[in-house]
Amino acid sequence: MPAISSPTAGFPDFLPLGRFSTAQYLRMIETGVLGPDDHVELIEGIVVEMSPQGSRHDHFLTELNRLFIPLWDRALIAIQATVVLGEGKVFDPDLLLLQPREGGYKLRHPSASDILLVVEAADSSLARERNVKMPIYASAGIPEFWIADLEHETLIVHRDPQPGGYRIVETRSGDDRVSPLAAPDFSFAVRQPFS
Repeated sequence: MPAISSPTAGFPDFLPLGRFSTAQYLRMIETGVLGPDDHVELIEGIVVEMSPQGSRHDHFLTELNRLFIPLWDRALIAIQATVVLGEGKVFDPDLLLLQPREGGYKLRHPSASDILLVVEAADSSLARERNVKMPIYASAGIPEFWIADLEHETLIVHRDPQPGGYRIVETRSGDDRVSPLAAPDFSFAVRQPFS
């Protein structure tokens, strides 16, 4: 299990922090306890605030979505959709390539086995993406995970999941071309979604 910094720092030991199950968290969303203005995820049973999104983040996602248009006949492209990765792990990744399903995902959230690629755009959240989310994505068996480092305009490509991490990690930038494993005949220059 990946280590996360203690959420109880500064709290006495006699004030234990409660954890939420996946079902409790999803019920909070369904009943409106958590709404669209609550930018949170469930990480190891703890409701965690997501980093605010700046214009650089939004621009990157818009451009990446546009670049992925040629894949619409092969995969479903989801922006900030909720995924259930396991008990106590409910994320809203920035971009997903999902296995096509008859009827889509109207009746259930995607799970790890549905995911072809996860992309997270990171500005202030780079450490969280690397140290907390990456091991969870790998342990869930997500075949490919990209972190877009917005400050340095690079893609950190993770492939071949192992328990707790990925065996292959490559940093790509500029005119380097990148292709998702699910569509090796499709590629774009790394600089394009940052431009």
